[in-house]
Amino acid sequence: MKYALKQKWFSLGKKFPIVDEKGLEAYRVDGSALSVGKRMSFRDRKNTELAFISQKMHSSGPAFEIYHGDDLQAVVRKDNFSLKHCKFCADTSAPDDLHAEGSLDGQEYTFTREGRPVGRVSKSLFGNGSYGVEVGRGEDELVLLASDFVIDLCCQARLAG
Repeated sequence: MKYALKQKWFSLGKKFPIVDEKGLEAYRVDGSALSVGKRMSFRDRKNTELAFISQKMHSSGPAFEIYHGDDLQAVVRKDNFSLKHCKFCADTSAPDDLHAEGSLDGQEYTFTREGRPVGRVSKSLFGNGSYGVEVGRGEDELVLLASDFVIDLCCQARLAG
């Protein structure tokens, strides 16, 4: 399944949609709480919270926890960073961790598990100021979408700082 997100979602205001490849709103993200220690909520069309991201500070730096209800699904942290290249790792409840590698700040990268592609983020999937997140069959789309939000948030913070 493919989802479209606005490239500058964090500047759109407090709430913004994630639309599917047919142009229908699949999720809505409440981004009113983007500061440290607060939540970013993923909601369905009926405004029911399906998942949320909570930022925590660890001794190794910031980490973002992705929850479905009270169940921790993934912890996303920056794995490696250089001026031209950074990697993120999501420790997940699945047997293999999720990794994101590529041009993260350029929104052109791949999600993998043990080197096998399970999703990708690309500007070429959609046009008109949007980029796409393609989720592989059998993958938890909310974990991949939330991981993409964390990566985008971190990359934009780095570019602004």
